[in-house]
Amino acid sequence: MISAWTFGTLPEGRVVTAYQLTSESGFRAVVLDYGVTLQALYLPDGRNVTLGHDSLDAYLDGAGYRGAIIGPNANRIVGASFEIDGQHVEVSTNDGENNLHSGDTGFHTQIWNARIEEDVLIFSHTAQAGTGGFPGHLSVTLRISFRNDTLRLEMRAETNAPTPVNLTWHPYWNLNGRGRIDGHDLSVSADNRSILETAQTVPVKETRFDFRKALPLGHVRLDDNFKDVKEARLKGHSTELKVTSSLPDMQVYTGDALSVPRSGVALEPQFQPNDINLDQRSLLRPGEIYDHWIAYRFDI
Repeated sequence: MISAWTFGTLPEGRVVTAYQLTSESGFRAVVLDYGVTLQALYLPDGRNVTLGHDSLDAYLDGAGYRGAIIGPNANRIVGASFEIDGQHVEVSTNDGENNLHSGDTGFHTQIWNARIEEDVLIFSHTAQAGTGGFPGHLSVTLRISFRNDTLRLEMRAETNAPTPVNLTWHPYWNLNGRGRIDGHDLSVSADNRSILETAQTVPVKETRFDFRKALPLGHVRLDDNFKDVKEARLKGHSTELKVTSSLPDMQVYTGDALSVPRSGVALEPQFQPNDINLDQRSLLRPGEIYDHWIAYRFDI
């Protein structure tokens, strides 16, 4: 079941709508059309396990990107520039000399068109060529469903010119519903992690990044990309969250720079950071379709 209500109004007068998806098992997810933002996720016992704001104004500065869809390119582009077929492209800078999460005109700042088809919430957005410096007219469709204990996001995109497409969802999770994440246990099924500036991979074995077996987060600070991830599991408060995806990698960020540090952990499936300057697995060409999914399954 999907219901909707007015969440707030932007300074220019556009209305932002909240949509609530309720599963057969009593889970509830609230998603805004502003940035396709996961504003809340309630377990059947009423616990809200994701970080969100109660007012629209708090979302407008984009701080922390909490709950938002990230695109057209997630994570960092080193030097805010890249080459496609020998052509140099420059995009906006917002992280020192780098581009982070597509800059100030990224998908997290847009109101998306929404429609409901039975129990599926569908968002669509068209980014004009040159927005934020990114080439290509880009058409994106997101499908969100909540069935039983699993929230699922399906992502599809097409372009009329070669351009990077590396989408992710950016909720922060706290299975306690409040406080710090230090007592959570985390496992990530990855043997290697990547280095931002190069295509080099580094084994996690015998390092602080070895989460192949569940470990308490404690005071470990993470803002790192794990390679070839099959799944990640977060455990806390007698609850387990399992994150799977068709995307190859996962950025894990323990939220140390949030306004309330370590109040949530982000598990972001994606192509590797700076991929457009490395393997270019995220390069989408005309006639191709970007088609990926992310699933969040809860076990209480």
